[in-house]
Amino acid sequence: MGLTKTITGITFSAFDLLHAGHVRMLEEAKQHCDYLIVGLQTDPTLDRPEKNKPTQSVVERYIQLTGCKFVDEIIPYAADQDLQSILQAFPTDVKILGDEYKDKNFTGRDYFEQKGIKLVFNTRNHRFSSSELRK
Repeated sequence: MGLTKTITGITFSAFDLLHAGHVRMLEEAKQHCDYLIVGLQTDPTLDRPEKNKPTQSVVERYIQLTGCKFVDEIIPYAADQDLQSILQAFPTDVKILGDEYKDKNFTGRDYFEQKGIKLVFNTRNHRFSSSELRK
């Protein structure tokens, strides 16, 4: 009997005001892996002041993500500089992120390419967004 390798995927976001768009993204991400790790950013304004500060606490967002059937593990992190440590501690096969990053030099891109980690760019084919919910 041959053992099959578990494909581990990872995605990162603040997941503020968890909504249908987030769930669709997580569902699509899970289609590319057996085990999905979600990096939960505590406050995206630490790295990018132009971003919106989360409306919900990290505890509220963590609890909501634990209720999502597509998520297998959640790792809170503070800033982009923490990503390298997370990636070294939790080996992954697939990185899932939005297609708006396809042609950008995002944090960790060099690491993913050097390690041969597959990059999957999911598409946003819906109208849901946290920014719209804040209005």
